Amino acid sequence: MMNKVILIGGNHHNGLGLVRSFGINHIYPYGIIIGEGSKNSFVRYSKFWKKTWALDDKDKIVDFLLNTFGNEKERPVIIPWSDTAAEVIDENINKLNSSFIVPSINGEQSSIVQLMDKSKQVDFANKFGIPMANSYVVELPCHNLPEGIHYPCIIKPVVSTEGLKTDIRVFNNQAELLDYFSRLTEIGYKRILVQDFINYDYEVGFIGSCSSNPAYLINKKVRIWPRVGGSNSFVQRDNNILVQDMCNTILNALISIGYSGMFDVELLCLQDKVYLNEINWRSSGNSFFSLGSEVFYAVIWYYSVIGYEVPNGMKRTNEDESFYAMNESTDLRHVIYGNLSVFQWNRDRKRCKCFALWYWNDLKPTIIQYCHLFYSMIRHRKNH
Repeated sequence: MMNKVILIGGNHHNGLGLVRSFGINHIYPYGIIIGEGSKNSFVRYSKFWKKTWALDDKDKIVDFLLNTFGNEKERPVIIPWSDTAAEVIDENINKLNSSFIVPSINGEQSSIVQLMDKSKQVDFANKFGIPMANSYVVELPCHNLPEGIHYPCIIKPVVSTEGLKTDIRVFNNQAELLDYFSRLTEIGYKRILVQDFINYDYEVGFIGSCSSNPAYLINKKVRIWPRVGGSNSFVQRDNNILVQDMCNTILNALISIGYSGMFDVELLCLQDKVYLNEINWRSSGNSFFSLGSEVFYAVIWYYSVIGYEVPNGMKRTNEDESFYAMNESTDLRHVIYGNLSVFQWNRDRKRCKCFALWYWNDLKPTIIQYCHLFYSMIRHRKNH
């Protein structure tokens, strides 16, 4: 009997792409959805789950895992799809290792959590000769700015779990920056990362899995939402040789530190230079790309860590020059807010091989979330 698969994360489409990737390969995972909205999450309605549970608090994850799956004959494989879940798993490796197969750096507890800190990622990048923007961690409340900050600069949470993407801002002068620091202090931030703002030509998403059988996808972000600090909403395959070389350098660095697990890397491209923006040490929100590219990197990692041969014909990377993908729930906002014509959006939609929500063979969660988004848009129109 093969090892069970347990997918863990929040009420987000990240988990939907992941469970569909396993399900269409005839592996039916168990799901643990955590946090706000978990009980009625649209993700739970996928037909590919073996069984799902909802937990209202991340602190319940470890005990739940041990009580529910702690005595399996073959160790279940855990894949987190959120930063919170990845953090909890990594901080409890010593409790979980004997009963589960988990992502890790050399099996060492809290090693991934340390590298979730973006200032530590700068040290990692420097060690392997990977270009990255100058970065400073500022303690809040801020009384003295570090020397060397250049404008424009971008501020973001030091660790993703310490804040929100919507708090990311670009500033052109010190007065604006200090004023925003005061606002962040008021809402509970203890520290913040300040980086030189790279006025890049475009962003790249490098996602995949790191094991004895690495598998990955490299895609250019054509559109993102929100327009500052947002996530991709419409992408195409990137064939830039410089980008591919940088991705290979990063993958080799991950292998050299003994990392085993999913990764979601953001790169910034400026003319003939490629910079590392950040590394997320968990399954990407773009896991749905697997459905259109047939690069099932999470499934490949699963087979690798349980010691099975990866099935013949499973692709390790995407060579399809015509690959496009869309998160329709966010990309449509470009039309709603007047940034894009309906005609152009529909033309782009028709080019896509896969979508974050829509999947013809698993429509129940799609319809539920489409209805939710429809009502949200109506409320937005009424309020404006």
